[in-house]
Amino acid sequence: MIRVGPPRTARRAVAWAFPIGSVALGLVALGYLGVGVSGLVSGFGEVVALLGRAVPPTLSDPATTFAHVLDTLWMAIAGTALATMLAAVLAVPAAAGGETGGTAVRGRAGREAGRGGAGRKAVRSAALTVIVACRAIPDVVFAVFFVAAIGIGPLPGVLALGLHSVGMLGKLFTEAIEQADTGVREAVAGTGAGRAQRLLAGVLPQVAPAWVAAILYRLDINFRGSVLLGAVGAGGIGLDLKTAFGFTDYREAVGIALVTVAVVLLVEMVSVTLRGQLLGAGRTRAIPSARGTRVPWTRGRAAAHLAGWGAIALTAVAFWQVGASPAALADAAAGSARALGEFFPPDFEPIAGSLGEGLLETVAIAAGATFLGTLAGIPLGLTAARAVAPNDGVRLTARVLLVGLRSIPDLLLVLVFVAAFGLMDGPVAGTLALAVFTAALVAKLVADDAEELRAGPREAVRSAGAGAGQELTVAVLGQLTPRLTATTLYALDVNLRAFFVLGIVGAGELGFALSQQIRALGYDVVTAIVLPVFLLVLAVEAVSARLRSVLR
Repeated sequence: MIRVGPPRTARRAVAWAFPIGSVALGLVALGYLGVGVSGLVSGFGEVVALLGRAVPPTLSDPATTFAHVLDTLWMAIAGTALATMLAAVLAVPAAAGGETGGTAVRGRAGREAGRGGAGRKAVRSAALTVIVACRAIPDVVFAVFFVAAIGIGPLPGVLALGLHSVGMLGKLFTEAIEQADTGVREAVAGTGAGRAQRLLAGVLPQVAPAWVAAILYRLDINFRGSVLLGAVGAGGIGLDLKTAFGFTDYREAVGIALVTVAVVLLVEMVSVTLRGQLLGAGRTRAIPSARGTRVPWTRGRAAAHLAGWGAIALTAVAFWQVGASPAALADAAAGSARALGEFFPPDFEPIAGSLGEGLLETVAIAAGATFLGTLAGIPLGLTAARAVAPNDGVRLTARVLLVGLRSIPDLLLVLVFVAAFGLMDGPVAGTLALAVFTAALVAKLVADDAEELRAGPREAVRSAGAGAGQELTVAVLGQLTPRLTATTLYALDVNLRAFFVLGIVGAGELGFALSQQIRALGYDVVTAIVLPVFLLVLAVEAVSARLRSVLR
């Protein structure tokens, strides 16, 4: 009897080996850190007890708190605007073929694209390198550098958010340009348009909706990030949070935290609403019904122009509020050049004896948090997806929980868990805090991916008489396997970078060493601590890219 089964391929081997290896690594990491079931139960009990001592929450100076929230918001807006400008400049040369697209273009555009190929490849490689570097270096590292360069204040936070955000926006802007319709560009080029005209008339109108969506989503992320940067000297509400927890004034800390979470939710709601309205306006008819050469002022066009001019005005106010004048930016550039000498070359001698063990603990925290967070995030994400949830009640409950978890900044989670456990159990506290953060991250990505599942495989499995469990395992998780792999590795990547968040409150051996060196202004030692973690992040990104190509 001949057994017929699926062929043994590299894709199938990776699809089985990766989840098994991830579970094994997560269990080993939790064992190394001493995190067990009893520890998890008692740990969350400690957090509940801490929150119980913080009731009722108070605000000793509401006016100052709201002023600092506004400072944080201005920082996020200015940082996002700066990143948008830099990312747009980098995305054009970084896209395959630049404004002529990734495919061969006939006519004048094609002839121009063929000239200077080697030079354009070098420019493209340089632009992509800058984008990848900005994405790999966490915003808090940029913030520490700029605080050392120009002093405490909101401007270091703006520069940190701006440069780090270039990594995400540059990548998304580049992909949007590469996916633009080449036919439109050919038509514009056929009229004799120059390179700038082809870009403005043939590419920008096509990519504008995708760019707007990316910018608004990044603004949402940057507000959460600006809370963290406040704790390293960039001002805003983050410093208030850290100070309140440091003085064990938990009622004040929870009061500030509730205000922060409420503003995060508000920013997210505004961002989602604007994305929906502007993208809806962008889907109106391309050819107006009115005659003549002028484009009529439709409701969608008017809304888009109003939003555009409003964004420019808001950006100008934000730059003014954070002191990001041309003179201040020039001083920041000069100060950054001087500060490079304080960070380089790295000095490994003061941490030579503890660096290896500290890196091992950092990897264990990241792996343990990724394992626990993924374990909780997958079912939460599936039940939050309309295509998978058993009914609307379950989906709505999961969505509310998901939005609530995502609205809590990572710094706030770490502060709460470290305050509950104490610095002696800092690694365990950091692992559990990052696990909660990872659960929200993974659930959001899984829910979005599950909404895009093809119905055909599920219908085929049901028609074969499969039950709900078999349908979930074969048709749902089977389709999600490539994306789940990428999501898990992305979560590990994020949790490795979160070592810097732990460092701010001194949790973990390497994090504690980092916070001590920042206080002592030992910036060359800070570089020695950051550099190995940076290399680990790059290694995870390389593995992730390779696995995605195998599973594609």
